[in-house]
Amino acid sequence: MLLKPTVLASVLLCALLLPGAATAGELPAVSGPNGKLSVEGGTFDDEAAGLALGSFSLPLGHNLGVQFDGAVGNVDGDVLGGGGVHLFTRDPSSYLLGVYGSYHTWDSIDIWRIAAEAELYLGRFTVSALAGYENIDVPSLASGLPVLTQDEKSFFGIGDVAYYINDDFKIYGGYRYVAETSLGAAGAEYLLRDHGVPVSLFARGDFGNSDFNSITGGVKIYLSDDRNKSLIDRNRRDDPEIYVPVFPKVVTQTAKQQGSNQCVVGPSPDYKVASNFSCTCPSGTPLSGQQPQFIPALGGFYTCGNPV
Repeated sequence: MLLKPTVLASVLLCALLLPGAATAGELPAVSGPNGKLSVEGGTFDDEAAGLALGSFSLPLGHNLGVQFDGAVGNVDGDVLGGGGVHLFTRDPSSYLLGVYGSYHTWDSIDIWRIAAEAELYLGRFTVSALAGYENIDVPSLASGLPVLTQDEKSFFGIGDVAYYINDDFKIYGGYRYVAETSLGAAGAEYLLRDHGVPVSLFARGDFGNSDFNSITGGVKIYLSDDRNKSLIDRNRRDDPEIYVPVFPKVVTQTAKQQGSNQCVVGPSPDYKVASNFSCTCPSGTPLSGQQPQFIPALGGFYTCGNPV
C-alpha cells in the first residue's frame, strides 16, 4: 500500500535529520549559493515544445542544503508551469540523500509529487534515483467535452547512471516509471568553461511509448562564485537535478459519441476498462469504436488497448 504524501514526507524528513544519519564529510553539502538557468526545445509526443528551467541552491550549515526549482514553457500551445523543493544532506565524495516535493500544471492537468532522492558517487560514475508518490488530477471537461482519462494516484520512479568522459562531458542512460508507463532515457551534457560565463550544451530524450516520447536539446548557464568549476564538481557540490513530470494524454468523448454507451478507460498503455464492459471504446484508444477486448492474464480484465 502506498504511503500518503504527508506520512512519506515525515518519515523521509526524520531519517534525513536524525543525529548520525549522515557522517560529515570534509566538503560541505553545498559549496555556496549557486543557481542555473536553461532553455530547451524539441518535441513531446510529436508536438512542438519549449521549456525554461531554473534553480537556486544554498547551504544550510555544513551537512544540509536546499534547492528551489522553477519551470515554465509551452507544449502544444498550452502553458506548462510549476516548481519543486529539494532538502538534502550530502557528502560530495560519496553520496546525496534527501526529500523532494513538487507541483506542476499543464493543459488543466495538475501533478503533485513527494519523493525520496538519492545519488551515489563512484569515481566517474554517478547513480541517481528519485522515487515516491504522485497525484495526477485531470479536468472533467476539455473543450466542452467529457474527459475519459481518469485521475491517478500512484508510485513513480526515476533512475539514471551517468558517466563523465572527462570532468566537463557527461553521458547517461536511465529508466522512468511515470504515469503508470515505463520509459527508457538517455542524454548528454558538455560544459564550456573558456568563455567567461560557464555555459553547457545538452540533449536528452525519453522513449518507449508513443504517447510519452520526447527529444529536446538546449543550453544551460551555471551561476556561482567559481566560474572555472568543472561539470562534475557542479553536479556533486552545487545543485541537484531539476525534475519535470510526464503529463498523460487527455482522451475526450466526441460530440457524436456522447449519446452512445462509451467505455470508461484508464491511462495508456493498458487502457483498462473501469466500467461498462458492454460499451464502445472511445476515440484516442487503439480500439476506438470497437468493443473492448478481454485479457485473461493477471486475473482477467477488459481493455481498449492493443490485445496481448
